[in-house]
Amino acid sequence: MRGKDEINRLVAFDFAGTGVRAVAAEVREDNAIKILSEENRKVEGIKNGIIGQPSGTAFNVVALLKELQNSAGMREPIKKFSTAFGGKSMKIIHASVRRKLNRSKEITADIIDSMALECEKSYQTEDMLVYDTIPVMYEVDGVEMEKPEGTRGTYIIGNYHLVVGSAQMKVQLQKCMERIYNCRIEHMPLAAEAFAIAVTEEEDRQAGCAVINMGDSSTTLAVYRKEILQHLMVVPLGGRNITKDIEEIGISEVYAEKLKCKKGIAMEKLAGTPVNIRIPARNPADPPVIVTNTFLAMIIESRLEEIFQPIFSVLQEYEAEIPNGVIISGGAAKLQQMKEFMEQKTGLPTRYGDHTGWLTPDTPGKYCDLSYAQIIGTIILAHDYRTENKEMIEKVEKETRKTRKSIKDKITQGIFKFFEDDTELDIKNTDNSVKDV
Repeated sequence: MRGKDEINRLVAFDFAGTGVRAVAAEVREDNAIKILSEENRKVEGIKNGIIGQPSGTAFNVVALLKELQNSAGMREPIKKFSTAFGGKSMKIIHASVRRKLNRSKEITADIIDSMALECEKSYQTEDMLVYDTIPVMYEVDGVEMEKPEGTRGTYIIGNYHLVVGSAQMKVQLQKCMERIYNCRIEHMPLAAEAFAIAVTEEEDRQAGCAVINMGDSSTTLAVYRKEILQHLMVVPLGGRNITKDIEEIGISEVYAEKLKCKKGIAMEKLAGTPVNIRIPARNPADPPVIVTNTFLAMIIESRLEEIFQPIFSVLQEYEAEIPNGVIISGGAAKLQQMKEFMEQKTGLPTRYGDHTGWLTPDTPGKYCDLSYAQIIGTIILAHDYRTENKEMIEKVEKETRKTRKSIKDKITQGIFKFFEDDTELDIKNTDNSVKDV
């Protein structure tokens, strides 16, 4: 029974510019996800996917683990969690590897794996790491095929999409985890893969679609076709930048965020009749600031144009390959008329992503919010990983328990031997020192 619980109960973390979010969930037999609990902490210094202050972040992660254990009703401390990986440096590089073959022997899975590893190593640098190697197509003696295992030929070419990004993302995350006792990351999928799996159907990714995740500090585009990630782009601008622009009219960040969420519209021409909105000024001694809804929409649309300009160029390039259109998700996608903005700017059919189909009927409504799409996707992929690698995981954990027991026995035996032996101690010095918002 414990093994089943181990497979079905998961913890996922989301490290973002706004802070760290932790969720405990249970995946039922029908793959429906029940959210057990959620905890959040505001953490400074996480920018563009890089943890700037590993020690401070580790302190908050430890606190979140304890809070989540209590709120989720877990009996034992949380020893592992999953987190999606992404940042502004993430992109796709097209690469290939050619290998001579012995025609008398069949192509094996080992050959295919070694080719992927060779391709990955050839593009690894000191500053950039390959975070995922995605096989696209193989050619055996000029004949294209998706699965060459079992065939014969004189040569094979493997074509790959390498997802590369700054090495600092991994380095800083490792530094953070080194400061957390008895806890590890068990699975780390790409952030683009996590939010895409949560808000799209398999037929969307097979036929061709573009998925856009609008976050607080970044906006990510993932283009899928034939179930393969074809293009990845991260723009280091998001909902927070819109809020900052609104602040310039003389109001605080808190009121700018409220104004954006309650009265903001993505396009000026969709704002309708001008209406005056009164907001408290940043300086309490100053009179309230008056702004029209049309001027507010103009501010928002101007920033959206800047955020999406590079994305529009990519969508134009892939227009013929994404018949299922654009799917938008993320907290910033809740901006009013965002769907209409995308459709009018790109000419492509657009819809809001929806991850609610993954959740149990009794899930509280707040988890249906678009801002939860990525962490829900992380849970889905972590559960898939556990299910597909169940035997391997059980073997590793069994060996780990044996190692810990062996170390404990040796320490205990050493203590008893120390007290049994009548020996002299050689002690050495080892010290090295108008509508209100």
